[in-house]
Amino acid sequence: MLGVFFWWSFRRDSCTSDPRRFDARVGEASTDPRHLPIGRVDPVTMRLLAAILLAVGSCAQELPSLPHGCMEGSCYPATGNLLVGRAHNLTTTSTCGLRGPADYCIVSHLQGLKKCFQCDSRAPYNPDTSTSSHRVQNVIYLTDQSGEMTWWQSENGEEKVSIQLDLEAEFHFTHLIMKFKTFRPAAMYIERSADFGRSWNVYRYFAFNCTVSFPHVPTGPLRRFDDTICEHRYSDIEPSTQGEVIYKVLDPMVKVDDPYSLQIQDRLRITNLKIHFTRLHTLGDNLLDRRPEVLQKYYYALYELVVRGSCFCYGHASECSPVAGVQGDVPGMIQGRCICKHNTQGLNCERCRDFHHELPWRPARADHPHTCKVCDCNRHSTRCHFDMAVYRATGNASGGVCEDCVHNTMGRN
Repeated sequence: MLGVFFWWSFRRDSCTSDPRRFDARVGEASTDPRHLPIGRVDPVTMRLLAAILLAVGSCAQELPSLPHGCMEGSCYPATGNLLVGRAHNLTTTSTCGLRGPADYCIVSHLQGLKKCFQCDSRAPYNPDTSTSSHRVQNVIYLTDQSGEMTWWQSENGEEKVSIQLDLEAEFHFTHLIMKFKTFRPAAMYIERSADFGRSWNVYRYFAFNCTVSFPHVPTGPLRRFDDTICEHRYSDIEPSTQGEVIYKVLDPMVKVDDPYSLQIQDRLRITNLKIHFTRLHTLGDNLLDRRPEVLQKYYYALYELVVRGSCFCYGHASECSPVAGVQGDVPGMIQGRCICKHNTQGLNCERCRDFHHELPWRPARADHPHTCKVCDCNRHSTRCHFDMAVYRATGNASGGVCEDCVHNTMGRN
């Protein structure tokens, strides 16, 4: 059996683990929660890893996905940062220096350090020619190719600012990580759409003072996986830089009885994600004086944004290909069109293949693939449909109804 080594490293707030790179010495790996282990495993090891994931249910959604493949039941596509390859789908309502150079300052009590700088985002970031450009696309990677940290920065004094990611298909979203250059927002919230922006639902509110910022939102504790609450822990004024905001779609503090239920699947499903920043930490300048020398100190600045997920296939695919019109050759990009198994079809394997309607379509589970079954038409038809009334009348044995029978035949089969 091919040996596979996993080193799990859990951080206090994120319950995440992922070896981005493995050290040559056994047992050492990076603790960066943004990347996926690479390797192949045999079926026995695959089943063992699946058992581990189910056994640690409170954190399972935050562990690295299984090396993509199928077990006896469900299939598992690879996971990664959904921003990779989608720079053109990432937008914001505010960026410093888009219309020309703009001055900004940092808050520091250290003597002798330069405290004011210039932002010029008229051109995309370039390590040689445009190092002062701070467009939102900078957040996809923490550093440039030379190792210099890059970031997105909003306009000075703008409190209500949003960042939005638009996806080309339905994706399975597990968690979000933000690393800030400045103070974290005093108030913000995250919302998602699962119907390409036609409707939106809030995942979570965050605030230094929830009662003031979001007075009608409960502060918890969480009791159900889909409760919407406001929490305080990611909105403190410290640290002043490199502070993180971490959101997990399935909170490890809430027990999930059936991770394969349609309710859980719907909770994880997104087509769009939007992050709203609504209040700045202003260090006592509560009225946010509109004088330039005051505003220059207050803005949002984000080093990195990770939106971790996979293509959404209801357990019926282990691999995904590019959706028509989407670039498919970006290293590390998670694609959106499922390569369906189990006799299913559709962008997300959301229905049975033609002439495979003997049983109702169902999401795959760890112990059962729920493969769509071919209709039994005794070779007198090549078309059929599923009928729930027939399925129930047969004791849930068969629901396929043949259509356009030939050879002078008729009837359900």
